[in-house]
Amino acid sequence: MDHRYLRYFIAVAEELSFTRAAERLHTVQPSLSQQIRRLEEIVGTSLFHREKHRLHLTEAGRIFLQESRVILQYTDRAIALARQAARAEAGFMTIGFLPGIEGKIFPRVLPILRAKYPDIELSLRSLTSPQQAEALTNGEINIGFMRPPIDDPDVFSEVVLREKIIAVIPVNHPLAKHKRVPVRSLAALPFLEVARHTAPALHDIAKGIAANAGVTFNSILPAENVLMSLSEVASGLGFCLLPDNVRQILPPGVVTRPLDCDPEPEFPLLIAYRKDDRLPAVAFFLSLLREQLSQELPTAPAGKQCS
Repeated sequence: MDHRYLRYFIAVAEELSFTRAAERLHTVQPSLSQQIRRLEEIVGTSLFHREKHRLHLTEAGRIFLQESRVILQYTDRAIALARQAARAEAGFMTIGFLPGIEGKIFPRVLPILRAKYPDIELSLRSLTSPQQAEALTNGEINIGFMRPPIDDPDVFSEVVLREKIIAVIPVNHPLAKHKRVPVRSLAALPFLEVARHTAPALHDIAKGIAANAGVTFNSILPAENVLMSLSEVASGLGFCLLPDNVRQILPPGVVTRPLDCDPEPEFPLLIAYRKDDRLPAVAFFLSLLREQLSQELPTAPAGKQCS
């Protein structure tokens, strides 16, 4: 049986609507309905009760849903392990990272890694945290430098850096004259945040900073990535809050300032990897990174007071 049938069935079973399932699968409803009919022919029984304004699973459909999820889970795991094995045989390692962090970490560890494994082929991919989480689950990358949360139980993570959250403002704005920027003053400006689906943890931290200061940020023009958010600030449209690694990629026309918080809010950077990744270079990379950064992790602050 083509596993696409199972994915179609699971979508319909979870949505209990052919229309919503078709939208989720990026297909059209008549085609999806035909595929489900074909699946029921293969199985030999009805999987759904179809009423005029209601769709629900038969008992056979309920059991088939449970087993379909298990089948796809094992199939996806087998694909991920096969991809990892192929890379290990070829001496290939892929590292995902967030834009801006490469300058803090890679110069310290990549030369030593290449000296230890001179034949290894490295691939570096700039990805958002959600993209890295998906790539780790699918076996497309071996290591990711990303933000929390990580929901896959097969992916381990460790904190490698805690970065300060800073304000990025137009260079000609009056707040640029401050050594530390009051959060309440920022609330008077448009907030040019990175879209939540791209950086959910950053979104939540910014919301918490505003709440701690007793204000609400006026979010406009959510950007698809950090570079777009910086470009909007450079155009004089407002401000953004970002980890301090962005100082390495600032465009002309912007400045960064610490927030007037005690202590300053911090943002953890994680290194994430699959617990079943057996590539020797991955274990060496992790050990090397821990050694290089072990002295740079201050105790996380218990709370913040922002003005």
